[in-house]
Amino acid sequence: MRLWAVRAAVLGSICAVLAAAPVAAWGAYDGGDVCVTTQRIAGVDRFATAAAVAEAAFPNWEGVRAVIIASGEDTALSDALAASTLTSVLHAPLVLVRRDGVPAPATSVLRAVASHVGTVPVVAVGGPGSISDACLARVAAEFGGSVETTRVFGSDRYGTAAAVASVVASSTTDGGRRVLIANGEPSRGLVDALAAANAGAALRVPVLYVARDSVPGATAARLASLDPMEVVVLGGPGVVSDEAAQAVGATERWWGADRYGTAAAAATAVWKLGGARTGSAIIARTVADAVASAQLGARGGGPLLLVSATGVPEQTARCVSASDPPVTTVTIVGGTSAVPQAVAGELQGAPHAPAITTPKSGSLVAKKANVSVRTGVNTARVRLYRGATLIAEKAAAPFSTVVFGAVAMPSDGEALRAVAVSQRGTTTQSAARYRRLAYPAATSIVIDKSDFRLYWVKGDVLVKSYPIAIGRPGMETPVAMWKVGAKYYTDPASVYGPRKMRLFRRVGSGDSVRYVYTAYGIHGTNQPWVIGTKASHGCIRMYNKDVLELFPQVPLGTLVQTRE
Repeated sequence: MRLWAVRAAVLGSICAVLAAAPVAAWGAYDGGDVCVTTQRIAGVDRFATAAAVAEAAFPNWEGVRAVIIASGEDTALSDALAASTLTSVLHAPLVLVRRDGVPAPATSVLRAVASHVGTVPVVAVGGPGSISDACLARVAAEFGGSVETTRVFGSDRYGTAAAVASVVASSTTDGGRRVLIANGEPSRGLVDALAAANAGAALRVPVLYVARDSVPGATAARLASLDPMEVVVLGGPGVVSDEAAQAVGATERWWGADRYGTAAAAATAVWKLGGARTGSAIIARTVADAVASAQLGARGGGPLLLVSATGVPEQTARCVSASDPPVTTVTIVGGTSAVPQAVAGELQGAPHAPAITTPKSGSLVAKKANVSVRTGVNTARVRLYRGATLIAEKAAAPFSTVVFGAVAMPSDGEALRAVAVSQRGTTTQSAARYRRLAYPAATSIVIDKSDFRLYWVKGDVLVKSYPIAIGRPGMETPVAMWKVGAKYYTDPASVYGPRKMRLFRRVGSGDSVRYVYTAYGIHGTNQPWVIGTKASHGCIRMYNKDVLELFPQVPLGTLVQTRE
């Protein structure tokens, strides 16, 4: 049976052209909570995951008219992405193979199709550099060796996508009236092509690749032959430049600020154009899993949305909760190493673990610190604990920064703990531990010679630390207690830089303590390269920009401690 006969038997129609999907000009997060029913499709590796997705997309292998094979290796995933639309127009599962072999999960799919359906044509997307002749022969052997096998490929990834587009266009009643364009450069990681592949499969339209700033010859030639009415670019100008978009005759863009936003914009367009049932979506994180998921999208499983390894991104959350109607079910493609269970929990309604962004865990702090907490999805309140003691609680919005202000910090060994609370009362938490800085007074300066840093403390809060230079061997900076006794504006070109603070040294003890004039000071430098070394005559040198920042903040009489 010839491939062309198969294509004639599986003709379908592209969805009616509707109004272009606008890119939402989203500002602060205005979506609701995310709380959906989830199911996960996964295998022990990408090949097993692709096999599991194929089985889910074609239950009992009913309606299978062909089998598509493509390389699942990183160097050739662009071929598998380009092949996604073929899964829709040819009613064919996508089987991922290695260049020179057929993994066991792929073999299982081939044998299951042969057992349930019989011999069907095999379409290999990619040339011998991606799928060897020996691999293709091994695939054919699973159907008894007499199966019709066809390669669809070009001289490179752009040519292969163009060849696939030709098959897609001739296999649908509307031909190539709409074409999707994505960046196909390897350095870009194909992240926008993931959304294009799923949308192409759902809408039964071709996907072509361009470079950021140019249109490869194979792509230009295919566009000329298709003469599409609509050309949709996936990704913003940083991914496909305005010049490249103009060269392909783009009529619109589906894009967001990042890969998550672009996937969300494409998903919104797919729903609007009727390419997927509303209320459902597919979730993936890795390129390989997203490649496999496209065949599920082709069978009505929903458009693709992306997550990170650490949580549900804002654009994905907004798309799920603010879509009309909202998404209620999602299929996660990939195992827990790809989409961790904590991320699945966020999709099911759990709040994202809050992050104490300032001060950072492990950093030095004074008795107090200005504490900020960054929230994620499903957060209505944030509670702050020092050890087991609740010290503050504030209402919070998802994807916002909650500022608690100056908070008494825990002692060494204790943790500061942030707890996010959802509208449903579920919680997640994170903790941070700190090192306490020893300093002489609520407002003071510490010069630590061991790490070449100056620590500025004001109101028991460590405001900032600065890199410094200290005394050279034989002229070491003395270890002592001092006061800032005078402040000067100095010649910026001089050895002192633009500012100098004179250090008066403490002498005596008890009631006889006094501070006496010295030649030591804290000042800038006309030799910035010495910062971080022992280079001075005993003074403390700072970068000029740093001393200009610090100088106006330091009152006369401020205590200064130098220590080893």
